[in-house]
Amino acid sequence: MTFETIKARTSREMKRGELSACATAVQSSILSAIKFYERRRFWFNEFVDTTITASASSTYTTLSVDVIVIDSMKAVINGRDYPLAKKTWNEIDAIDSGQFYGYPEWYSIHSKRIRLYPPPNQNTTLRMAGVYRLPEISAGATANATNEWVNECEEMIRLKAKSTLFRDELRNTREHNTLAGEAERVYRELARETGAKTSAGKVKVRNW
Repeated sequence: MTFETIKARTSREMKRGELSACATAVQSSILSAIKFYERRRFWFNEFVDTTITASASSTYTTLSVDVIVIDSMKAVINGRDYPLAKKTWNEIDAIDSGQFYGYPEWYSIHSKRIRLYPPPNQNTTLRMAGVYRLPEISAGATANATNEWVNECEEMIRLKAKSTLFRDELRNTREHNTLAGEAERVYRELARETGAKTSAGKVKVRNW
């Protein structure tokens, strides 16, 4: 399945006599559907053992991946992994005088950057696991662009896209509600599949 395939199918299914949705609206609705669901956890948008380097005496480190959720972060020191405790930015800011450096113990996320405390006294590898945004599908993507959103989740994304089109383009609340409910039904099935494929077990289904 490709970006072009899901757009074509959505357009075809939206035709109701004289009613239809333009190609631009169809593409936008698909991208919105992906954006809506990419905040949720699936087996394919998890990452593990991604590493970045925090520079010595540097308060902030820029995230190298488009992270949504960080499940764990460890500092690699002398070949060993040391788990870091997550704190709020305010908690770290309240105690960081900017004068002390050492082995990091805490971390926070702010403005797509990692803040460590204490800031590392040497270049330090950080090892992370979590959920991230998949690349590839965007407004500028090629017709052949593909990833799990238009493969594993094609039905869910298509249903959610059509619900958005009925709400915003055709002003049909009844059809919108029906299709949005169907999209959530497919999501629950994918959530169960995610629970079966990951060691986390059952995934909590988010109701919106």
